[in-house]
Amino acid sequence: MLNLDSGIQYLKGIGPKRALLFEKLGIKTVDDMLTFFPVQYQDRTKIVSIIDINAYNQSQSCIFGRIGKIYEKQLSKGLCILSIEIFDGVYLTYARFFRKRNSYFDIDVFASIKKAFKSGTFAYIYGGVKVEIGGNFIDVDDYEIVKNKKDNPLSFNRIIPVYPAVEGLNQKFIREVVKNVLELFCKSYPDISGLIPDFDGIPKLNSSLAIQKIHYPDSLENAENARRSFALQEFFILELAFSLSRNNIEKNRKIQKYEIQKTLLTTFKNNLKFEFTKDQKKAINNIFSDMQSMYPMNRMLMGDVGSGKTIVALSAVLLAVENGYQTMIIAPTEILAEQHYLTVSNMLAGLDVEIVLATSFTLRKKSERKKILAGFENGDIKIAIGTHSLIENKIRFKNLSLVIVDEQHRFGVMQKFAALSKARSPDILMMTSTPIPRSLAMTAYGGMDITTIRQLPPGRIPIKTYSSSEQFAYINTIEELRNGNQAYVVYPLVEESDKLALKSAVRESERLSQTWFKDFKVGLLHGKMKPSEKNEIMQKFRNKEFNVLISTTVIEVGIDIPDATVMIIQNAERFGLSEIHQLRGRIGRGFKQSYAYLIADLGTESVRKRLSVVTSTNDGFKIAEEDLKMRGPGEFMGTGQHGFHKFKAGDLIKDANIIEFTKDFAVKVAKSDPYLSKDENAVLKKLLYKRFSNKMKLVNVG
Repeated sequence: MLNLDSGIQYLKGIGPKRALLFEKLGIKTVDDMLTFFPVQYQDRTKIVSIIDINAYNQSQSCIFGRIGKIYEKQLSKGLCILSIEIFDGVYLTYARFFRKRNSYFDIDVFASIKKAFKSGTFAYIYGGVKVEIGGNFIDVDDYEIVKNKKDNPLSFNRIIPVYPAVEGLNQKFIREVVKNVLELFCKSYPDISGLIPDFDGIPKLNSSLAIQKIHYPDSLENAENARRSFALQEFFILELAFSLSRNNIEKNRKIQKYEIQKTLLTTFKNNLKFEFTKDQKKAINNIFSDMQSMYPMNRMLMGDVGSGKTIVALSAVLLAVENGYQTMIIAPTEILAEQHYLTVSNMLAGLDVEIVLATSFTLRKKSERKKILAGFENGDIKIAIGTHSLIENKIRFKNLSLVIVDEQHRFGVMQKFAALSKARSPDILMMTSTPIPRSLAMTAYGGMDITTIRQLPPGRIPIKTYSSSEQFAYINTIEELRNGNQAYVVYPLVEESDKLALKSAVRESERLSQTWFKDFKVGLLHGKMKPSEKNEIMQKFRNKEFNVLISTTVIEVGIDIPDATVMIIQNAERFGLSEIHQLRGRIGRGFKQSYAYLIADLGTESVRKRLSVVTSTNDGFKIAEEDLKMRGPGEFMGTGQHGFHKFKAGDLIKDANIIEFTKDFAVKVAKSDPYLSKDENAVLKKLLYKRFSNKMKLVNVG
């Protein structure tokens, strides 16, 4: 007998082949199908008389009338048009279908339509209205045939759901399957609405009713109310998982203890040529408080590009080291790991602390690898900075107490979990320079405490950003190069693509070195290079052996070149706003005026709107808000790598207040019933373990 956990291949009309198509939409089980909610709706409640469709030119409308004659016409390049008379008793219009005919096969591409549209019967038509010379037309998106005027249609006179689709699954078929599943299984969906207090005028709908109304609402207002009602339950389950996971951490007291001894920290602070900002001081206080508590720290440090997160992290490192412990700083790329190594080495110059860079490049020599691994095991190496190489099984630490993961969103969940497994109960500090809106941060990092650094160090000059032509960008760049400064030119592709009409880094480095930058030295950097090659190129650029660096997004994070004052981003329309902001953050690292030029195809209003956001502000948090609105959380976070939870009805932009509410309520429930053993929480416990049973230990690592 089928239930919510059954595979959809067993549903009527699907089978194994169609099940594979549905799997592309993330649908594997009956539960998935039941909560496969519409992305939008078509309001077919208003049937327009044919005389009035002149007012709906280019827009979607519904009409109803008797079917008359059918006309077929061949257009150019095999395109055919079928026009059908529709008469509403007063006026006549034509319903049009377009199809392509293959000249090699004598097949009637309109056969099924002609069979359906029998003269004398009636048709409901939904489509785009066109007022053209020769009459009014409606280009058909959907239709339904009825025998007489009094018959009730299934897909008209109501609001119709529109679902995500893939080739091979049309809207009509998806609606039929979903409707069948609703009738058979909706009432068996587990409900926890009675456990959640009333909130902000959201109707108290049980799960089955909310699901019904999301798929087939009486009005668009009802659809939104049902969505919010279901989202309330959805967010509550997630926030409860975070709260229970946090409670579980706090049961396990850590073995390491820290005292502020001021042996290393005071010397480090005195050696700095600047004062900490207020945000940096607050972040350090938060981190030190966590580290000195009896439970492991689990904190996210979030800050805009250039906000000084490294200094904050280094303060935490020194607190651990002066108490005799080892620390690990793990970065996603060798270039960034090396950047951290150079920065940390310079800042700790004169202090008796052994620091090692551990990457596939530095560990490749057997003798060097043996020495480094021994230093980790005997505790001599206090600060390990590296890449994924640090999480390999062969690397063991004597007394590792602090793990710092930089640009954490570039690591998979399991990679971060492996890093934390290097110690018994490590203090965890995740860092990101991609500012994340609060609502998204609470769901992406709900099991972590979050510290945000918004202030930039004093003296930083805001970068001037322009949406410009190539000529304008290159002329101004040459002026900067003549003044002894350096420039990046970034491309979305490494090599030219047959499918995408975009410029490539390899081809353009050849062209630019022979044209605009013929009087300067040009370097090339991209992700397909070997790590040793990348490091060599960056070192040469750092030493000013190159004036211009042609690159892909491999330089998005971590590169700190004080004399780089120009960033040219080609095909800027291909990048997310936050990605552009990250790239732009590679310049303006010193105390010189810097310039970013965005070269893009401005043919659409959406591109112009997106780029105007970046050119109007340097505030990464404002940019992230807009980026989230335009791209959605999945693309913004990179769900494949991040493991980001996908919501069925919840909306991270619209539902920020729901997230706040469910977070607070979840904390109360987790505190009052930490094992969900009360009878009233039985269904809640079942839902929680269904969603998160195999993920609970990973919740706190993003």
